[in-house]
Amino acid sequence: MNRQSLILSLLASSFALCGTASLADTIETTTTQTTTSTVAAPVFNLSANGTYQVVDPISGQLIGRYDQSARLVDGRTLQSGVVIVDKANGGLVATVDSNGNIVDIGVAPASQRLIVSIDTRRQDLNRRIDAALASGQINAAQASSMRSELETIASGDVFRAESVASLNYSRALQMGYGLDTLSSRLVPLTGSVQLTPVIAPQFVSYDGRIILSDGITSRKLRLGRRIDDEYTAGRLSANQVSKRKEDLNKISSMETKYRKNGELSNANEKRVSIKIDKLASDIDSNVATINHKRSQIGLRTD
Repeated sequence: MNRQSLILSLLASSFALCGTASLADTIETTTTQTTTSTVAAPVFNLSANGTYQVVDPISGQLIGRYDQSARLVDGRTLQSGVVIVDKANGGLVATVDSNGNIVDIGVAPASQRLIVSIDTRRQDLNRRIDAALASGQINAAQASSMRSELETIASGDVFRAESVASLNYSRALQMGYGLDTLSSRLVPLTGSVQLTPVIAPQFVSYDGRIILSDGITSRKLRLGRRIDDEYTAGRLSANQVSKRKEDLNKISSMETKYRKNGELSNANEKRVSIKIDKLASDIDSNVATINHKRSQIGLRTD
């Protein structure tokens, strides 16, 4: 298959991840270069004492537990493009290359599938921001802020041939996560259909790295981001932010106390989940209060 056919094939397979943008528009506007480095990444040695699981980073499907001695996943061989996760902390430590080698996720080149999905979503978000501004769904300040954030997450310069070849898997996953986060803020403002995530929602950013989270951790991180976003948008006061962050810290302390060997029992998970539900409700109440005050003085509340 020649390069042009390969690119079109990849774009067609990634169209399902591109929201409402048409395939014709995608093919016309996508300029991703698919040149990759020919230098093989060094084989990564997993800790002999670690426990690891194998996950598809795009779908989030748990492939199974990795048996280091047999180099098998639930009796099956490792497949290219999956990631290996340290079960103890959820950290993504390695990926599997086209030759079946385990390589450091911070060194291994990003997969073609992920590169095309990221660049397609980047361009789609650019179009959506322009359309939302033109229709009055967002104002100029919001559009400028989103464009700046989009450029920070995934600059178009990254997808030039000389740059994309050195894009590693870890950085690409961070880009995908950032684009998903920006999408989640833009979609409610425009009333459009929720976009399919570039990477599985089970993966979240924590302390500058992508980790595989359980349901409780993921919900806490999303609430933390929401508190910050609502404050930035003027829908939470400084005092409210301080109180809600204090509540979030208390939930984390409670969760730590309940976890045994990194696991939560069903009963304790329910207890923590109830606290998270209460925090989400309190944030909604705070936002509603601020929105009411803003509307009384003629300020926008969206």
